Amino acid sequence: MSFFRRLSASLTARIDQVVAQMENHDAIIEAAIREARQATAKAKVRLARVRSDGERLETKLAELREAEIKWSERARRIAKEDENRALECLRRRRGCQRQRVQLEKARENHQQGEVRLVGDVREAEERVADMTQKRHLMRTRQSAAEALNSITRVDSRMDGDVADAFERWEVRITEAEYEAGTADFLDSLEQRFADAEEQDALRAELDELLLKEENHHEC
Repeated sequence: MSFFRRLSASLTARIDQVVAQMENHDAIIEAAIREARQATAKAKVRLARVRSDGERLETKLAELREAEIKWSERARRIAKEDENRALECLRRRRGCQRQRVQLEKARENHQQGEVRLVGDVREAEERVADMTQKRHLMRTRQSAAEALNSITRVDSRMDGDVADAFERWEVRITEAEYEAGTADFLDSLEQRFADAEEQDALRAELDELLLKEENHHEC
C-alpha cells in the first residue's frame, strides 16, 4: 500500500471514529453516500475508457479485415506475373489473419469485462439512489419525531401554565370587580333581601292555594 493510500485510510478511520463518537447518524450516512458516489464516478470513468478501448479494437479489426482482402486481391492480380510477390502478399494476409484472431479473442474478453463493469455501475447507482432515498425518509421521520416531542413537552408545560394563567386572570377580574363595587361579597345584603322577598312571595302563594282548597271543601 502506497503512502497516500495509508494516509487516506488513516484519515478515513479517524473521521469515522469521530463521527461514531458524536453519534451523528446523518453525518455517517452522508459520508457513506459521498463515498459511494465517488466510487460510482470512478466506475463510470473506467467504463468510458473500456468502451473507448472497445471502439479502438473494433476499428483495428475492421482494418485487419480490409487488409486481408487487399493482400488477397494483390496476390491474385500478380500471381501470373510474379509468383514470389504473390506469395509475399499471402504471407502478409496470414499475418493479418493471425492478428485478427488474437484481437477477436481480446475483444471477447473485453466485452465480458465491459458487461460486468456496466452491471457494477448500475448496482452502484442503485445503491446511491437507495441510500439517498432512505436518508430523506429518515430525515423526515426525525423531523416529525422532534416536532412531536416538542409539542408533547409544550403540552406538559401548558397543563400547569394554563391553569396558573386562568387563576391569575380570575384574580385580576375579582380585583377589578372589587374596585368597581360589583364583587359578589358586596352584594350579600341585596341577596338577603331578595331571598326574603322570594320567601314571602312563596308563603303568599301557599296561603292562596290553601284558601282555595278550603273553599272547595265547603262547597
